[in-house]
Amino acid sequence: MAEPSFAAHRISASKPMSPSRRRASRILHDNAELAQYEALVFDCYGDWERGMYDNLQPLFQQKTCPDADRVFEVLGRAETKLQGENKTMLYPTVLEQAYHRTTGELRLHYDAEAAAAFGASVGEWPAFGDSAEALGVLKQTGVKLVVLSNVDDDSFEQTRLQLETGWGEFDEVCTAEAIGSYKPDLRNFAYVLDMLDQKYEIPPNRVLVVANSKYHDIAPAHKIGLKAVWINREDSVIGVTGYEDVDPDWTFETMAEFARVFKEVKEDELA
Repeated sequence: MAEPSFAAHRISASKPMSPSRRRASRILHDNAELAQYEALVFDCYGDWERGMYDNLQPLFQQKTCPDADRVFEVLGRAETKLQGENKTMLYPTVLEQAYHRTTGELRLHYDAEAAAAFGASVGEWPAFGDSAEALGVLKQTGVKLVVLSNVDDDSFEQTRLQLETGWGEFDEVCTAEAIGSYKPDLRNFAYVLDMLDQKYEIPPNRVLVVANSKYHDIAPAHKIGLKAVWINREDSVIGVTGYEDVDPDWTFETMAEFARVFKEVKEDELA
């Protein structure tokens, strides 16, 4: 069986956007309103699908392996269930066990070393090409940059080497390990809001969530009363497909586009 193309499970950029996807992408607020925000809570910088795909090759290379869509569906369901049942389980262990459950459901050969390697690969998953430069632009505006991620501390320490490339560093990093639960648990968002209020005196109405996953970030942000920007990466599937009816408050195609607009409105406010 030929190795499946990574692009096979992605949404083709050449296909017209479905009506439901267009509806979810409509802008609900004027861009000028972005100027009011003093803290940005991020989870949209890493290409998790690319990282996962590259490290799931021991599955994709098996002759009976289904297409990537099916593998990601089963893996994602297993991951979500594990995170709900074991809120303090570290993310590499979640992935390792999700790998095991995926092989069982899909009747694929299970290799313990391959599962462990998949779990340990998180810190090596690539960042999107525009992430580091966009973060540098946002840093210039004086806004607080806060990471809220479902990874563990050690994995993020590897990831941040790809992101903090000369512009400075994140003001705060809040991982699932530190919080003791996984998004979309509202506890994770409450944790960040309490920290920003107590440490920086930034109230919730000045906090904006910026993310790609509607399931993990946009929907729970709205449930807790926050506005949210959706970075609509054209090929994203995980946390996006199936959530077309979740309407973000703003939509941008890339982090670079969002950073440019955010900087412009901040400068206009000071002019």
